[in-house]
Amino acid sequence: MSLTLQHKYSYSSILIDFISPLLNNREDTEQFLMKAKAGMIVWNYVVVEQTNLPFKREMQLGLRKANASFPDFKVTLDTLVARKTLLYADHLQFIVKVESRVKPNGSVNLYVESVPVDKVDWNKTDFFSE
Repeated sequence: MSLTLQHKYSYSSILIDFISPLLNNREDTEQFLMKAKAGMIVWNYVVVEQTNLPFKREMQLGLRKANASFPDFKVTLDTLVARKTLLYADHLQFIVKVESRVKPNGSVNLYVESVPVDKVDWNKTDFFSE
């Protein structure tokens, strides 16, 4: 009998660590969520690059447009791409949802859903919508 160990990761914790260069500890919930969603886009871009997934060209074009519109974003983009490539190369989950949720005690936490790249349903029409 062979046992396969499955490692479960908290992608909310991973995403927070991933975007740490963007954080200044003064963000309100909305600003933090915006940075987390930007991190999700960059994360997914690198996963698409690493695995040659569909939408590779579309994601490249979208990030080029963002770079052209916001020149300072290129430094951030390059930093996050390097972090994903160097620190999280083995994490090939595609992040499909990022939102803030209020716990019963009133505290707010980051909720992240991710899917293994081989399990992503590319036919979902609302895949990239909020």
